Amino acid sequence: MTVPAYMDGSMAGDVGFDPLKFADSEQNLLNYREAEIKHARLAMLAAAGWPISELFDKKIANIFGMEAVVDSANRVPSVLNGGMGKISPVYWAACIILAGAIDLFGVFSVSKKEGYFPGNYGFDPFGLYPTDEKGQKWMQTAEIKNGRLAMIAITGFCFQELVTNIAVVDQTPIFFKPIFEVLSSDNGYIYPDAATAGISTIESISSAAETVTVAPPVDIVSATASEATVAIPSFESVTAIIPETSTVTPSASAASAETVAPLIESISGLPADAAAAPLPSDAAPTVPMEELIVAKQRIVELESKLAAISQLSQ
Repeated sequence: MTVPAYMDGSMAGDVGFDPLKFADSEQNLLNYREAEIKHARLAMLAAAGWPISELFDKKIANIFGMEAVVDSANRVPSVLNGGMGKISPVYWAACIILAGAIDLFGVFSVSKKEGYFPGNYGFDPFGLYPTDEKGQKWMQTAEIKNGRLAMIAITGFCFQELVTNIAVVDQTPIFFKPIFEVLSSDNGYIYPDAATAGISTIESISSAAETVTVAPPVDIVSATASEATVAIPSFESVTAIIPETSTVTPSASAASAETVAPLIESISGLPADAAAAPLPSDAAPTVPMEELIVAKQRIVELESKLAAISQLSQ
C-alpha cells in the first residue's frame, strides 16, 4: 500500500494506515486527527462509565431514594438497549452545552496558539504530561492507542448486551468485580438460557445412561436352560405361558428365559406333522387347532427376538 509523504510517522499513532484514502491532504489528515482524538477521549470516558454505572447505579439510587436507570438485567440505557427516556432532558442539555463550549474553545482559542497540534488543549490538572519531547511523544501515542481501543470496546459493549441481554459486568465479572466476590460465587459467570438448557440436557442424559441395565447374554440363558429337564408341555401350559395378547420385550426376556427356553426347544423339536396331527376322538381338547398354530408362530417370533438380544449383548 502506497503511503502519502505527509504520513511520515511524525504524528503520534501515525503508522501510514489509510486504506480508504480519507486523508487525501495534510490538512485533511489534521482534521481527521482532531476528530479521532475527540472521539477517543469520549470513548475512554464511556468505556469506564458504562460498567461503573451498571455496578453502582442501583446502589446510588437507593441511597437517594431515586429510581434506578438500569433495567432488570443491570443493563445501562443505550440506543440498542432502550431506556433512554429514563434520562432527564436536563442532563442531555448540559452535555450539549459543555461539549459545544469545549469545541468552541478549541476552534477559536487554543488552535490559534503556536505549536498547537490536534487535541492539545493544555488541560493537565495533575501535571502528568512530560516536559521532554520524547516523553511527550510517548504520552500522545499512549493516549491515541488507548482511545482507539476504547472506541472498539464501547461498540462491543453495545452489541454484547443487545445479543445476550446480559450486562457486561455479569458476562465477565472477573474484570469488574472484586476477586473475592467472584471466587465466592459458583463460578462468577452467568450463562445464557440456551447454554443452561444445553448443560441440563447433557446432565439428564448422563444420569439416564447410568441407570441403563444390559440384559444377560442369551448364551448364558441357553446354557442354564440346557441343564434343565426337557419335557413336552401340554397344550394348556402353552396357552398359559403365552397368552394371546402377550408381547416380549428385551427387558422381560431375561427374567423369563429359564421358563421359555425349554418350551422353545421342545416344541421346535417336534415334527411338522405332529403339531398338526388331529386329536383323538375321546380326548377333550381345550385349545383349538388355530390357537395352537398361532402359539407356535409366536414361539418362532420369540426365538428371533432372543437372537436379536444376543447380538445386542455382544
